[in-house]
Amino acid sequence: MKTVLIVDDDALVLEALDLLLSRTEGFRSIRAHGVASARSDLEQARIDVLVADVILAGSTTGIELCEHAIERHPTIAIVVITADNEVQHDEIPRRGIFLRKPFGGEQLLDAIDAALNRAAAESRKLIHVD
Repeated sequence: MKTVLIVDDDALVLEALDLLLSRTEGFRSIRAHGVASARSDLEQARIDVLVADVILAGSTTGIELCEHAIERHPTIAIVVITADNEVQHDEIPRRGIFLRKPFGGEQLLDAIDAALNRAAAESRKLIHVD
């Protein structure tokens, strides 16, 4: 079972993504309404996948949160979501998968799968570094 931390400051988005993942075999989701809650979850739980909105209330962006998550959990998979048309793929962490809102459930599940594959590849690189 993979634990997915969903971070957004829109309660409806959190609820919809949580509902989708709760109905998908192999996933357990944790909802974080903003950065403070997400940081606490990252410290207290083993997180396999982080799904984070780029624009969050406060001074920390979702991208900065992703970078923090990678430091805390080097094998974490990252999915960055946004409705902001100004955000570009090259702004997200290298291992991250970029998903523009609005998206469907299958698109999210495909992005999570791709992110898990990228994280696994990154993990293998870390193990083989001399």
